[in-house]
Amino acid sequence: MSVGLIIAMPLRQWGLIDACMDNDASVETVNGDRQRADLARSIRMASWDQIAHWTPGIPGSGSWPLPDEIVKPKLTIAQWHLAIDVLERWAAAANHTGRHEAAAQERELRELILSRLQAHGVRLPEASVSNPGPEQPRTSES
Repeated sequence: MSVGLIIAMPLRQWGLIDACMDNDASVETVNGDRQRADLARSIRMASWDQIAHWTPGIPGSGSWPLPDEIVKPKLTIAQWHLAIDVLERWAAAANHTGRHEAAAQERELRELILSRLQAHGVRLPEASVSNPGPEQPRTSES
């Protein structure tokens, strides 16, 4: 993996990212942006390697820490940008389907990532800084 940035969070929060990435990769594989799908899958695989210590080809390797344990995933800036976009996309979907608590958790996590990236001096795409809402067009620049 190229140069990256670590953002610490409880595994419970990382689980939201992992679930949103799984959804996004599935949708994009079927409906469109294969590059985005591949990047989403790369985020999931990075967490399996870094957090669960999964080793390909070794049965029984890997286990997730407890939900409140702090994990420190290291992702590239492009991967963190996608995480921001994906969290908003699925928060909008959750909100639209009446799952307001899930939407609030995803948006709270999105804001945490945004603030950590900004604290590290990472320049963010203009659309990422504000809360774009469900009508925000998706891009594959992340």
